[in-house]
Amino acid sequence: KRILNDIAGLLNQPVVDYDIVDVLVRQLKGCSYSVGAKKVNLSCMQFRRFYEPRSKERCLMALALAWNEFCEVRSKFEAMMQLEEQIAAYGPN
Repeated sequence: KRILNDIAGLLNQPVVDYDIVDVLVRQLKGCSYSVGAKKVNLSCMQFRRFYEPRSKERCLMALALAWNEFCEVRSKFEAMMQLEEQIAAYGPN
């Protein structure tokens, strides 16, 4: 979430530093890959294609896609954690 917020902050600047955006997208891709968030990882790959022409509008579209995928994965992860807690609560005493 922090990385996405950092990218959003950069894209909201009058002059976008696309080199820093690139670094952050790479970090997000690495983080999502390490936790198995394939859709977030794929959205990062799409993001990198969008900022190649250094188009702020295309980057904002890619950021929206990455946010959607992140929110979906986070929601599923939270549901999984709740199920884990419920299973643990009913486990052997």
